[in-house]
Amino acid sequence: MMERVLITGATGFLGSHLTERFVGSGAEVKAVVRSDLNNISHLKGQIEVMKRDIVRDLIPIRDTSTVFHLAAISHVGRSIENPRRTFETNTMGTFNVLESVRRSDSVEKFVFVSTAHVYGIPQYLPVDEEHPTYSREPYSASKLAAEGFTLAYSKSYGIPVSIARLFNVFGPRQTHDFVVPDIIAQILEKDIISLGNLKPTRDFTYVDDVITGLLLMARQGDGIYNVGSGREVRIESLVQSIAKILDKRVDVVVKEVRKRSNGVEIERMWADVSRLKSLGWQPEIEFTEGLKKTVEWYKNNS
Repeated sequence: MMERVLITGATGFLGSHLTERFVGSGAEVKAVVRSDLNNISHLKGQIEVMKRDIVRDLIPIRDTSTVFHLAAISHVGRSIENPRRTFETNTMGTFNVLESVRRSDSVEKFVFVSTAHVYGIPQYLPVDEEHPTYSREPYSASKLAAEGFTLAYSKSYGIPVSIARLFNVFGPRQTHDFVVPDIIAQILEKDIISLGNLKPTRDFTYVDDVITGLLLMARQGDGIYNVGSGREVRIESLVQSIAKILDKRVDVVVKEVRKRSNGVEIERMWADVSRLKSLGWQPEIEFTEGLKKTVEWYKNNS
């Protein structure tokens, strides 16, 4: 089942790590890309590259057993700036990939990567998969709609699916508009950094552990799974941890311009990952170890 896979969003942060994992295991990988290879250029010749725009194109899926759909606009701020493009990419794009899967005779499993933002402000903590969903910005709305289509296609056409609701993933190759690489980049360059808010907590998981979770969901999962560490970390503590790794003393200036509006800010995020653990998953990279690996990568690639 896992020897012939197709990955959308293969050039992105998470997709590139997933692609690398499969290439390393000897799987046949079809990488769906819109333009440049970017993060997977070093794998050229080891993968089959399919240039498609999922918003406009169906994907001819033949001789592929598992489809991982990661292609998305995955940033709250960018979704607010361009809600139409977010809807087209995240919702219509998912619809087109599902329709491509429906027309295929070979696909045995569809894995969709969603987000914990679909829960909105938690009504209780830690958040489990039964928590009510409530979209508060275009990103989560587009992902929740895509989840709905994924579940509807599963029921209507008998497509086995797993949905991963990711909390905060971090690791090498993540873009600087996410919190961990943003803080690392600032501390590498200066002694006074600026952030929008130090009080919120987030549930951070190193990318390798997330990839392992996706593979388990593909092999034996069914339905919706939270993917997180099961541990919340305050942003202020995150700054201190990164500064300690870099052996630097830093001061933080809180700037209103960098702060999310009260309409979309979430003060606490903490995942209940019992359901994923029931598949045999356990995070192997401790938070500080993951930060050290990430910091080292940005030091060598800044």
